[in-house]
Amino acid sequence: MSGVGSSFSNGLVPGSEGLWCDDLRHSSSVVGRPALFLDRDGVIVKEVGYLHKLEDVQLIDNVHRIIAQCNQVGIPVILVTNQSGIGRGLYSWSDFTLVQDKITRLLSGLGAHLDMVLACAYHDEGEPPYRRESHPWRKPNPGMLLAAAEQMEIKLSESWIVGDREGDIAAGRAAGLAGGVLALSGHTSQQEAARISKTQDKYKIRVAYSLAACPFLVKFMGPSENKIQKLADQGVPVSRDTYNELKRDEQLLRNRLGLPPVNTNSGQ
Repeated sequence: MSGVGSSFSNGLVPGSEGLWCDDLRHSSSVVGRPALFLDRDGVIVKEVGYLHKLEDVQLIDNVHRIIAQCNQVGIPVILVTNQSGIGRGLYSWSDFTLVQDKITRLLSGLGAHLDMVLACAYHDEGEPPYRRESHPWRKPNPGMLLAAAEQMEIKLSESWIVGDREGDIAAGRAAGLAGGVLALSGHTSQQEAARISKTQDKYKIRVAYSLAACPFLVKFMGPSENKIQKLADQGVPVSRDTYNELKRDEQLLRNRLGLPPVNTNSGQ
């Protein structure tokens, strides 16, 4: 797993001073599902620059709604954050932990939760022992995303990332995600976002004012088969007309995102 063991304890990754992982899953049944990867500062919480004081922690308006929607349909939500402030000696992992605990409490109070938190303090200008050039976990490298995928057995090819920097989007591309969303709630300007979003191939790039404006991602990553299974679990019979309607809805979403058609050979 990107140079570390395949099993994490909550906190610092064993044998590495600069890597952090908390497995916060409420359920282990995420195998084979897509995930929503989120940057932290400028996406979940307001950007203040090297966030480490509790009084500076503020959720961006309504982001909890998207996270809660993912929670409700079984899409794991994974936070992946560069923490060069630790690497530069501006604050400690203890400060980071206190900030994360407050974010967890704020989200929980609004009915939402994260499933995993990964952080990388390594930086090419960091203080020892954090001085590492282009560490695999530091975005734009994909190490945190790949580590989460191996740990949780999620489906990267259907997953998305939301970030406020070009590096977040590049990490998603390098990890083989379906696409990325640039949120204008952080560092990237609308003009810069327009430039970045033009550079795309099968990896789709979208621009949104904030994570709160991304409910379409939840609909896309909860495909019709998941909805059909949920109905079946509730003892609700699924007719051919219902199945076809769900598949049509899914195809409309894929068209909106510029994705290839669904496999139509898997019908009842």
